[in-house]
Amino acid sequence: MPSRHPKRSGESSTSVQQQLPFTGEAVDDAEFSGEGPAASDALNIASPSSASSTALSTSYTQRTPARSFFHHASYSSADTPQYSSHGVRERTQALAAYALDSDSFVGGQNRPRSYTSSSTGSGMRSTHHRDTEPSEGRDSMDTTLSHAIEEDPELESPLTVIGTNQREPSPFTPQSPQPGFFDEEAQEHRHVSSNGNNPNSRIRVPPLRSVPSVVIDDSEAQDNSETTPLLPKARLSRTDPHQKGASISTGESYATAPKHERLFTQVVSAGRQNVINAFREVANPKNYTKKAVTASIIGGLNMLSAVFLGLLLNVLDGLSYGMILFPLGEEIFKGTEADGISIFFVSCIVSQLCYSLGLSIFKGGVGSEMIEVVPFFHKMAYSIINRMKGESPQAIMATVITAYSLSSIVTGLIFLALGCFKLGNLVSFFPRNILIGCIGGVGFFLAVTGVEVSARLGTSVNYDLATLKKLFQGDTFPLWITPLALAILVLVLRRRFKSPFVLPGFFIAITAVFYIIVASARINLDNARSSGWVFAKPPSGVPFYHFYSYFNFRLVDFPALASTIPAMFALSFFGIIHVPINVPALGVAVKEDNVSVNRELIAHGISNTLSGCIGSIQNYLVYANSILFIENGGDSRGAGLTLAAATTAVWMAGPAMIGFIPVCIVGALIFMLGIELLEEAVWDTYGKLHRLEYLTIIAIVLIMGVYDFVVGIVVGIVLACLSYVVQSSRTPAIRASYSGEVAESTVRRPRTDRRYLNQVCRQIRVEKLSGMLFFGTIVAVEKHLRALIEDEAFKMRPVSFIIVDFNHVTGLDFSAAEGFQRINRILCRKHVKMVLSGVSFASDVGKSLDNVGLLSLEKADADCPPPEVFEDLNMALEACENHLLTAFYKHRNRIGRKGTPPMSIYQIPNHRAVPQHILKNTLAAESYNSNATSIDPAFQSPRREAQIHAADTTLRENGDTMINENDTMIPSKWKHFAQPIKIMLQTFEDVSDKNEDFWHRAAPFFQQRSYAAGVVLYSRGDDPDGFYILEQGRLRAEYDLEQGNFYEVILPGTTCGELPFFSETDRTGTVAAENDSVAWLLTREKFNELESKEPQVANELLKMSLKLTKERMDAITS
Repeated sequence: MPSRHPKRSGESSTSVQQQLPFTGEAVDDAEFSGEGPAASDALNIASPSSASSTALSTSYTQRTPARSFFHHASYSSADTPQYSSHGVRERTQALAAYALDSDSFVGGQNRPRSYTSSSTGSGMRSTHHRDTEPSEGRDSMDTTLSHAIEEDPELESPLTVIGTNQREPSPFTPQSPQPGFFDEEAQEHRHVSSNGNNPNSRIRVPPLRSVPSVVIDDSEAQDNSETTPLLPKARLSRTDPHQKGASISTGESYATAPKHERLFTQVVSAGRQNVINAFREVANPKNYTKKAVTASIIGGLNMLSAVFLGLLLNVLDGLSYGMILFPLGEEIFKGTEADGISIFFVSCIVSQLCYSLGLSIFKGGVGSEMIEVVPFFHKMAYSIINRMKGESPQAIMATVITAYSLSSIVTGLIFLALGCFKLGNLVSFFPRNILIGCIGGVGFFLAVTGVEVSARLGTSVNYDLATLKKLFQGDTFPLWITPLALAILVLVLRRRFKSPFVLPGFFIAITAVFYIIVASARINLDNARSSGWVFAKPPSGVPFYHFYSYFNFRLVDFPALASTIPAMFALSFFGIIHVPINVPALGVAVKEDNVSVNRELIAHGISNTLSGCIGSIQNYLVYANSILFIENGGDSRGAGLTLAAATTAVWMAGPAMIGFIPVCIVGALIFMLGIELLEEAVWDTYGKLHRLEYLTIIAIVLIMGVYDFVVGIVVGIVLACLSYVVQSSRTPAIRASYSGEVAESTVRRPRTDRRYLNQVCRQIRVEKLSGMLFFGTIVAVEKHLRALIEDEAFKMRPVSFIIVDFNHVTGLDFSAAEGFQRINRILCRKHVKMVLSGVSFASDVGKSLDNVGLLSLEKADADCPPPEVFEDLNMALEACENHLLTAFYKHRNRIGRKGTPPMSIYQIPNHRAVPQHILKNTLAAESYNSNATSIDPAFQSPRREAQIHAADTTLRENGDTMINENDTMIPSKWKHFAQPIKIMLQTFEDVSDKNEDFWHRAAPFFQQRSYAAGVVLYSRGDDPDGFYILEQGRLRAEYDLEQGNFYEVILPGTTCGELPFFSETDRTGTVAAENDSVAWLLTREKFNELESKEPQVANELLKMSLKLTKERMDAITS
């Protein structure tokens, strides 16, 4: 909170500039007399008629320009909203003093004002409380130039005085109050009398923070001389955890390079170093000794099995993935099976070299083509064909092959960007059900492609009756049903046997069986090719690099090429998903602890970019193939390089082998992959996901498989958003709902106040919200709050205050913020006050509420003022309880023909009244008006009847059966008792049945102590050397526990420190005086003496302390 400055020369006491908290605006004190946030809820109890004689201050209303409606059309408030907690603590203390008939509140005399006030910070102090500069404050309004009190060089008192510096105010240091919704006293003159007999003699009291703090210099002491340097010796700098980005300059440019450039350089340097190390090993003569050569031969033989297995997997993948790289159903792509396989092998070779030469952390990682890119390649090919109708086949082919390569470059650049900027966890923010749906869509596509390739339809599969009849013709049905059966059989075998050689062994065996059958039946291979059982032999003389002949940039149709860009980015989406998932899983499987997803992304970016630049397609680190390769002896970079060389040899062998591959082998591979992906997406997730999430997966699978892949992804994103909205709206935003009977403030109030509040506290409702509030959840919140004020429910449980706690709310959208404005209007019509707690004006929640005008006084309706805002729930509960106690004392004063409670509680500074349109909607509007009659319908509501009944009951319990002008809240038999008998009877009246004679025996053992503001009575961990009964003033107890921090406010008529004292345990909290206080202390020595002389009294004190502790635990745990 801002603290005071000495007033400058030339400033009058009536026009003192002050700095608004949380803003930089300087305003006059006169502006806080009765308007604005400071007084929107102030009660003018002193004179019922004065409220109607005052209008809004022009200094406030003219604070914003009014020349254009544009200024008023903005939703945001022109002035920063203020918390309503300023002055709540002063009112709490004043009410407690009035309940105990403190000398400060006799009659209508002006009591001496304390020069300090409470800190209004929340128990759970947040960082936004420190947003204000402590040096900016408010001057005293009644003093001239400062006359500081002389400070004694040493304090003789052993008590500790808390002083604060300018940057870190202590929670116990009383701060200069700022006017708020509950602060009617903030404008009064603050002074202390230097002489009790001369009230006009005033002295300036500097704030406690102006006391210079003691600075301990731990530097070495030395004798100063003429040769002593003026500057001290430089100390070693300490490591600052907040300066993580700071680095020590080494003179190299690398140290100052951006992080993404450094990461890229590290990956490339690692690869270069591995190559250099390999050449050094080759050139090292020590590696050519007999022993070294023998070891190398043995190691090479051990890895041959891994290389053979990896090569076999590459060949099988090439037959399944590469052969269908182009849509074979189109006439223009007839005979491109061999070209697709060649492109596949080039992609494998490039990726294998990149990973094995050191770009990847996995020494035995296996790279291969992404199977998921095939559907997108078909989508791109069809798009180009449709846009280039009538063009030559060479131009179409050139555009298609260029689009394939360009898509690989785009994917590589995206990988590089993600890796360099360390966005490897980006996939974590993408809905998992969309990923699974896309995987299922690829499986659906592969299943359909398997039918197309196996049945040799000659065209793409159409979902019509003609295609269905064609599939079930006698010469077509065996062609596709045979590979489907083989795929199901190999899936069963793989579940039964876990060996990695099951898959290659099965297909080698099936190939052998196929040719045995052909040989035994003496079937000519040419007849088998024409019947669709064996692939057609490619033209003779076609080289292995034939696909490069398709590149002709002069024939490329660039508009058609540009139309494939959306498919390119959709294709890259799968790469983004696969790498961050596969890499950590592979690291766990092979026990590699130094895995960096960002490094692997850069490696993938380089391999994909290089692959696209040399005319090939996307690739990635294959999880399953890498596991098999490493587990069978391929855990070395040499094994990976050997696999790349073997794959190159197979590629260079040419496409002649295509003419000898049975179609059922390739069809079975494609079917197997499709079935596995569909099983993972559709079957494995059944019953494990929410219905809407599962329906999203099914929709994506069907749309991607039947209609379009890109559209399927877009529809999946839309459905995922819809599913999130539906599921989130079903999650209740109301975390908990309590009445004031359960949730009460941690203020220790006098027994009279507590008895009254126990009867009327049900008129306070607390609604704790949580999560993200948006248009889907605000409806349920509004419905719940409406139910609280419906006629029947309102009669059964009348409500005066509804506290909406935002402490666990992470954010709210515009619809939710507008919803709270609507809720406020609904509650105002029922004369129910909405109070907001846990709102920080600097947070997104506070800004959203302010942007819709909910917190703006300028936009407040005459019948609906803005809700009051508090930093935390505890302060909001305290303020609402103060309102209820205000009604209690007003009712009592009406019975006694008193117009108002003491002026010191509710007096409005400078006698300025609150505007009527704000006043009538506060609790004051519902509180009793001395001129109202008993038949006034405004005072016959269920709330008012409950409050009056509770007040009458409390008064009767206190002995106020005959109330007159001079009656107080103290029963007449206690009025003239001396202290501490009077305060003991008031404090113990509900927890002990002993009379004044009994407690008179304990009075001599209590000692009166006075504590100045800021004095610490005891700290956490201290020995319990005393038990306190507070007579005057206000104390604050701070608890810093492992579960969190919270505080209690201790008022006159309550006790302090009883549990550690009687249990002889260390203090659990720190207690300090928030302003000048008087307490009665029972020390350890006196208690021991009391036990020996009056054991019954000591035993009663012990029982009484347990009862009080139980009450406080109930309040704290609520």
